[in-house]
Amino acid sequence: MSLFAFGGTAQAAPAADGGTALVLTARYSEFDGGAFKATVLTCGRGDQHPRRALACATLASAGTDLRTMQADGRACTFHYAPVEVAMFGFWRGEPVNEVHTYPNSCVALAHTGALFDF
Repeated sequence: MSLFAFGGTAQAAPAADGGTALVLTARYSEFDGGAFKATVLTCGRGDQHPRRALACATLASAGTDLRTMQADGRACTFHYAPVEVAMFGFWRGEPVNEVHTYPNSCVALAHTGALFDF
């Protein structure tokens, strides 16, 4: 899924029932190939996120503040290869605009679980 399909001023809009529509992105350092990944999470059928159920469960238990998500206890190396993750749109009808940089992809996944595992 290419984020470019959304255009410059496109916005994710909540469903009429106050639902979820989040654009999730991850930008990796040159150490990890300089990749840029994006997907859409709606927590419903037809969702583009490959681990939708776990990603939605992560948000349901931890909320949408990336800075307060707790690590799962996995061991990660100390190499510095920053990963910037972002999510914007709506979670349960509430606006979300979050960006956070983790020191490497292992730490990012340890803190965000399935949310940015796409």
